[in-house]
Parts: sequence; C-alpha cells; structure tokens
Amino acid sequence: MRAAWAPWALAGGSAVAVGFARFGYALILPAMQTDMHLSYAQAGWLNTANSIGYLLGAVLTIYFVARLGNRALFISGIILTTLALLACGLTQDFQLLALYRFLSGLGGAGTFICGGVLAGVLSMRAIVIFFSGGGIGMLLTGVTLPWLFESAGPIAWPVAWLAIGAVCVPLSIVSIWASRGITEPSSLQILAIWDWRRSLAALSAYFLFGLGYIAYMTFIVAWLKSSHASTIKLATATSVMWTILGVATLAAPTLWRRIFNGRRDGQPMGLALATVALGAAIPLFIPNIGGAWASALLMGASVFMVPSAVTSFIKANLAKPAWGHAMAVATTLFALGQAIGPVAAGWISDLSGSLSTGLAVSAAILMIGALIAFVQKPIP
Repeated sequence: MRAAWAPWALAGGSAVAVGFARFGYALILPAMQTDMHLSYAQAGWLNTANSIGYLLGAVLTIYFVARLGNRALFISGIILTTLALLACGLTQDFQLLALYRFLSGLGGAGTFICGGVLAGVLSMRAIVIFFSGGGIGMLLTGVTLPWLFESAGPIAWPVAWLAIGAVCVPLSIVSIWASRGITEPSSLQILAIWDWRRSLAALSAYFLFGLGYIAYMTFIVAWLKSSHASTIKLATATSVMWTILGVATLAAPTLWRRIFNGRRDGQPMGLALATVALGAAIPLFIPNIGGAWASALLMGASVFMVPSAVTSFIKANLAKPAWGHAMAVATTLFALGQAIGPVAAGWISDLSGSLSTGLAVSAAILMIGALIAFVQKPIP
C-alpha cells in the first residue's frame, strides 16, 4: 500500500470502533427509546455497557500489548467490534443488546489504542488522520440513518445496526491490510519504563474528556428531538447535524496541523478540550437549529483531536517501546470516565426533567479538563 494512503486505510479502524460502534448509537438511540420504551437512564446504560467493555479492553491491552503486539490486538479488536455491531441488529432483548454493546466496546478499545500506536509509527500526521477516521462513520450514518427512521419509523432500528455492521466489514478488511505493513513498535526485549507521574496533568484531563464528551455524543440527538429546537423535520435537522460533525472531523487534520507540529506539552490537548467544551455549551445558549449546527461544527473539528493530542504527547515524550503501554493506561482512565458519563448524564437528566442539565454539566467538566491540560509540561 502506498505510504500516502496507509494512514487513511488504517483510519477505517477508528471509523469502526468509534464512528459506528460508539457514535452511531446516538442516531439509533431515539428510535430504540421509542420502540423499546427506554428511560434516559436505560439508554445511558446501553452506552455505559459499551464503555465498560472499552474500559476492560483498555486494561487488557495494558497487560497484553507487550506480549501480543499492537497489530494482533488491533486486528482481533476490529473483528470483534464488527461482529458485535451485526449482532445488535439480530435481537430486541435489552440484556443481549447490553452484552453486544459491551463486546463492541471490548473490541473497540484494542482497535482504537493500538491503531493510534501503529499510526504513530508512520508519522505525527498519521496519528491525526487515524483518529479523524471516526468522521467516516459519522458522515455515513448522518446521511442515511435519519432518513431510514423517517420512512420506516422507530421499528427500523435493528435494520440500522445490520447496515452499520455491513459497512464495517470492508472498512475492517482495508484497515487490517494497512496494519500488516506497519512495523511493530512494542518489544518484549526492551523494558517499556515510563514515569506516569510526569504525565499526570495530561492523564487527568483525558479522564475528564471521557467523562464529559460522551454525554453530548450520546444524548445530543435526543436533546434536539425533545427541545423542539428545530423548525424543520427532525430527520433533516439530524442528518445535517451529523453530516456537519463528520465533515468537520475529516477536515480536522488540516485545521490542527500547525498546532500539533513540534509540541511536546499539553497545549494542543488544552486547546482541543476547550473547543469541545465550547461546542457542547453552544446549544444551551442558542437553543435553536442554528445553535445545534454550530455546535456540531465545533465538536466535529475538535473531538478527535483530544485523543490525537494524547497520542502525540506520548510519542513526543516517551521511548517507542513504551507507546503501547502508555496509551493503554491513558485510555483506561479515559474509558473509566466514559463509563460513568452516559449513565450519570441520563440520571441527572431524569432527575431534572431536562437533557439540557446533563449537557451543561458535561460542558463544565470539559472546560475543567482543558485548564488542567494546559498545565502539562514536556517530560525531560
């Protein structure tokens, strides 16, 4: 595979693990809530089940990455995630759906962590491209799923899962092909030692990112529906919003290129988190369709830049054999926050009777994370 195309091919892993498995749920959630009569807490639990699987996958990656290598974990993870997505379309049992969401998170962790490490072997630009691959899933789901539900109604949500899984099959094949041509950075012969205390600000900010951003991505479509912010059809409003998210995500590598180049501190992460926080807060101050679309533009342009910033920080400051372990530790903290976020936001929203309350809390958490990230200094 040509070097110029390898990062984009590898980015299919990010599209599967995040764009489809995690964020595609937000578009399917309103239909599932209607058809299955789910509360916000139940809806949040299905995403939390995914996040718990992601957390376990990150912990297992810490243990196995030096033994099995990033490539093996990336390949096994993307296969498991794709199969779990297909399985979500084959049942209407809540407990089984929670299990399949868990398995998609378990596989997604290895895909996302190890894919980022493999991208780091190629270049700093490849890191940003890999994580921006999530925009592929967001764009494809945004231009199709709202219209599926508009025409077929909420009972079509199993078809949506099957369609997502089917698209993930070729993306998985291409990304696996790309990964096989990348040199494995992990090694059993070299002890990957790194001092996590020197990275404490970046790690803490990444935890808060996981805690804060997931509430927005889980419930923003449900907020759009419940707030009556749109004066046009919900399908149109949602499709345009998710398309903006996807396009902005794919444009992000170009927009952030100069900010990432040569930086070894927490400035890129802090700027990305601050932009995410602003994007999450816009619908609260501009509660109309224009505000929702402006929010999508800022979120899409920055949300995948936070994991890009963490990976770039690790690559710039640590020895290559430590990359996989350090990324797995950072992602474990991120996954812990991500596991808490959806159910907590759902509980707050149920308690207050408004999704806006949960979104406000998430925006505040993201801004605190940004302030902490700015404190991070280069590791000597």
